[in-house]
Amino acid sequence: MLANPIYLLIAVLLLPALLGAQKRSDKDKTFTACYFYQYTSLADAKADLHLMKHVEGLNLKKGEKVADIGAGALRWEGALSLFTEGIQFYAVDIDSSCCNAQQASYVQRYYSIVKGQRLSNSISTSLGSIKKTGLPDGQMDKVILFQTFHEFSHPEEMLRDIYRSLSQNGRLYISELVPRHAKDLHPGCQHRMFWPEELKKLVQRYGFIFEVQTTIVKDDKKNHTQLLYRFRKSSQENG
Repeated sequence: MLANPIYLLIAVLLLPALLGAQKRSDKDKTFTACYFYQYTSLADAKADLHLMKHVEGLNLKKGEKVADIGAGALRWEGALSLFTEGIQFYAVDIDSSCCNAQQASYVQRYYSIVKGQRLSNSISTSLGSIKKTGLPDGQMDKVILFQTFHEFSHPEEMLRDIYRSLSQNGRLYISELVPRHAKDLHPGCQHRMFWPEELKKLVQRYGFIFEVQTTIVKDDKKNHTQLLYRFRKSSQENG
C-alpha cells in the first residue's frame, strides 16, 4: 500500500528538523538527548538484516500486548512499529531518564514520518526495579529481552516476575550474544554472557518451556553469534 502523500510531504519537510533536534539535545540535555539508532526510511530499515530477522522471529500480531524489559530509549518500539500494526508496547526500564512519556511521543512522531503514516502501535512506559518489572498480572502476550538478560543482577526474581506478567501460553523472547570462550565478556557492557544451554536451563527452571532458537547473527571476526530464544509459559511455575 502506498504511503499517504501528506505524510511523504511532512517527511521531506520535518525529518531533517527532527534529526537536528536530537543532535542539539546533546548540548541542551533535554529528553531528546536520549539517542536511539534512527532509520531514515523504510528501505533503510529493510536493509538491516539484524532488525528484519527479529521482526520475523518475534512475529508480532495485531492486538498483542508486548513488554520490552530494559527498553532504554525505545529504539525497538520505534523500529518494530515500521512493520507491525495495532501493538500495545509496554516499555520498562530501571532508569526513566530515557524511558518516559516524552521520549515515547518523540519516537512515535519520528517513525510516523519514516513510515509515511501515523503509527497504529501505542507505547506506554514504566519504571521497573532490579527484581520486578512492575507489569500487571497475566496480561502480556509477549515479553522481550533485547540483550538485557545478561545484565540482570537478580535473574531468578526477574524470571518469576516475567512469568507472573505473561498471559496463559504467553511467550518470552530473549535475544543474546553467545560467548566464544569461557572468559568472554559482553563487548558492550563487559558483563558475563550465557552459553545457550546454560541460558535455556536457567529459564526453564522458572516455569518456561523452550520452543525454538533463531540465529540472528553468525559468528565472524567482527561479530559474536546472536540468538533469539523463544520460550512458552507453562501451566505451572517451577521455581
